[in-house]
Amino acid sequence: MRSPKFLVIIGAGLGSAAFSYLGTGLQPIWWMLWLAPLPVLAIAPRIRNSTAFLLGSVAWLIGEMNQWNYVRHEIELPWQIMILYFVVPAAVFGLGVLFVRSFLRGGLLFLAALAFPVYWVAYEYLTAIASPHSTWGNLAYTQMNCLPVIQIASIIGLWGISFIVFLFAGTIAALLSGIGNPRQRGALVVTIGIVVCAFFLFGEWRLRSNPSAESVAVTLIAKDVPMSVYLGTEEQALALLREYAGEVRRVTPTGTEAVVLPEKIARVSENALAEVDALFSATAADTRAAIVLGLVRRTPFGAFNSSRFYSADGKFEANYDKHHLVPGVEPEKPGNKRVLLDQVSGRWGLQICKDMDFPKLSRKYAAEGATLLLVPAWDFNLDRWLHARMAVLRAVENGFALARSGRNGLLTLSDNRGRIVAEAATVPGRFVSITAKVNVGSAQTFYTRAGDWFGWVCVAIFVSLVAFRLLAPSRIG
Repeated sequence: MRSPKFLVIIGAGLGSAAFSYLGTGLQPIWWMLWLAPLPVLAIAPRIRNSTAFLLGSVAWLIGEMNQWNYVRHEIELPWQIMILYFVVPAAVFGLGVLFVRSFLRGGLLFLAALAFPVYWVAYEYLTAIASPHSTWGNLAYTQMNCLPVIQIASIIGLWGISFIVFLFAGTIAALLSGIGNPRQRGALVVTIGIVVCAFFLFGEWRLRSNPSAESVAVTLIAKDVPMSVYLGTEEQALALLREYAGEVRRVTPTGTEAVVLPEKIARVSENALAEVDALFSATAADTRAAIVLGLVRRTPFGAFNSSRFYSADGKFEANYDKHHLVPGVEPEKPGNKRVLLDQVSGRWGLQICKDMDFPKLSRKYAAEGATLLLVPAWDFNLDRWLHARMAVLRAVENGFALARSGRNGLLTLSDNRGRIVAEAATVPGRFVSITAKVNVGSAQTFYTRAGDWFGWVCVAIFVSLVAFRLLAPSRIG
């Protein structure tokens, strides 16, 4: 017969696994993540080091299985990479449990509550710096359906979102662990309660204080086609581009100021590019709307994943080449120049899909006055919600509106607070389009000016806590 303690340990592990399974991944339930670390952190001081590490790691690994179908069948990662994809975060979570446990065992209630959020944000921040995928996998994106929480990104970036979630979890876990006297526990409740309430109150204030601004009417259009069409002949490519031009003429309402088409609609050589430019310049003039077109330019110097901008008066005005290509998937050469276009409503910027995963690039656009980002994209179907929301968070961080047209994904129009103005899912074989007005205006944020200062603060605090742990082992045990 199993002992009651064994059953409690298993229950804690299953509880954290269930909460993390539902609170992370491609379609997270935002509030579940606030509870995910609680069971294993609370029980950690009552079990051995090895058991605590194993419990935390296995619980997180089970939670990560919500991405199995995506990783194994949709993006088809090699086995070696897939193992690292799942095992590394699980091990990091397990080590985080040990880190918190060391402070709980020493009776250091406040440090125990602070330890996990600081540890996790330091891990996410350093990973984003080193990884070619930047912030992909960051837990801040799980909170995109809770608008008050994500507003803190306008001050401290997405790092503040993971921090507040795990500060709450770490505090409740510390209280449930039974550590500390009543005075310490009461002080912890009051202090962290004020901090969490301040985060929510700031979010509500920012959502209600959105200043009046000009509105821009935007149309987003996309059509999912088989990969064989994209990899087909140039004649097929030109035929598909003519379909897009015809659809733009058909569905773009009078008064639309910008039309955004998806990424990599077709691959065209330099010889055919003049024909494409003439086609979409004429379409822009006919509809009296600027058009952003995503395609691959094949040149003697290599291929480029490009976004072409045609002004409303029918002129080809700018070309933007994608900066951040998907490793192992995109053979094109990266670009290194930003494109900003002065319009009556403000400054419009161009990015492409994965570029929006990198906060620094969007921050540079905002610092140069961008009020609206026009973003062609191409997603992997299952990640459509998540990848669109990653781009939306860049808008919240930096105070610009977003128009993102993703094939095999979502057509998404959002304002500078992360509110979704209009959205629709693309489908195979036929065009999908949406048109709506979005407010744009100069709303440069503190995060735009100050950058990732909070990420470095968390790294510094984490290093200090580690030093304290090493230099005062007798107090912590």
